[in-house]
Amino acid sequence: MSEQLPEDGQQTVPTCQGTPPPQVDFPPVHNGIDYLTSVVEHLSHTRPDPRDLKYAVLHLHAATEVLLKARLQIEHWSLVFLEPLTATREKLGSGAFTSCGVEETIDRLERFASIRIEHKHHQAIKALTLDRNKLQHYGLTHNAYAVEARAAVVLHFLMDFIHLQLLWRLDQEQRDHAERELGPIRSDLPLIERFVDARMNNIKDVLASCPEYTLQCADCGKWAALVMDVGGVRCLFCNTERDHPLEAAIWYLAQAGNQFITGSSTVPTACPTCGEETFRGDVLFADAPDRPRYFCFCCHFTTETALCTRCARPFPADGNRSECGTCTPPSPAVPTPRNVP
Repeated sequence: MSEQLPEDGQQTVPTCQGTPPPQVDFPPVHNGIDYLTSVVEHLSHTRPDPRDLKYAVLHLHAATEVLLKARLQIEHWSLVFLEPLTATREKLGSGAFTSCGVEETIDRLERFASIRIEHKHHQAIKALTLDRNKLQHYGLTHNAYAVEARAAVVLHFLMDFIHLQLLWRLDQEQRDHAERELGPIRSDLPLIERFVDARMNNIKDVLASCPEYTLQCADCGKWAALVMDVGGVRCLFCNTERDHPLEAAIWYLAQAGNQFITGSSTVPTACPTCGEETFRGDVLFADAPDRPRYFCFCCHFTTETALCTRCARPFPADGNRSECGTCTPPSPAVPTPRNVP
């Protein structure tokens, strides 16, 4: 059956006068939770593929940025501007401004809102930002196990952050909406944890047999990196491997959970036993994760670490010395008074 044309022979396009166009409405907290929903969808498969991990990283970083800034904006709306002194309500409403980055947001939350983010969470967010930047600008080649494990840490942090810092500040309608969105995320979290827990359970016996040689992996953040007898380090969780002792010592510079890394103390020095430049004074092992030690990644010589009272850098603890002896020149001899014959 052919369609009848108007008398003038022209086809007309039907219009829906009075019907408003659909609106994109994602307030900050709703927006951040929506990103988290996407993250969980991509990570809750039995075995996420590279595309799942890609979008999990991108959307998790977006969720982190949106939710942290939502809390900062609650403190004061101008604080989300890169230059708060240039802030205006008009710019905020239109979005025509440059906002602060994630690192600056964390710093401002601490300075202006007295919110302390634990070191391990801060480091996981920094690692996530690095992964996101690589994906966004020039691609990412990384260990999938490490990406998933680090993403799980940030995801757990954000769920707590939403509960402690955001939900109770919303009005009842917004809070109810957020709770409905968070329900499926909470129920799917165990699916993500199951992979991590199962993998850690498979290697727990090996790790328990040598905690004095088990490091926290700089890639996945798990206490599963073993110092090998033949030299180097291998993580049993994510399979990261650094075969050469010097490479392993430098790799440890990126240690995600090491709060003792400060300034030049992170540079490997010559080992007093073997002479190789693989001696570090900030190494933490699973048998004493809060006590840094000097350790040689080549010959495995180890000794307790002391912190210099003058420059705060670590040095081998030998005797009762309180200063490293290398941060300042020796005190000059006391001169003899001139009036003494």
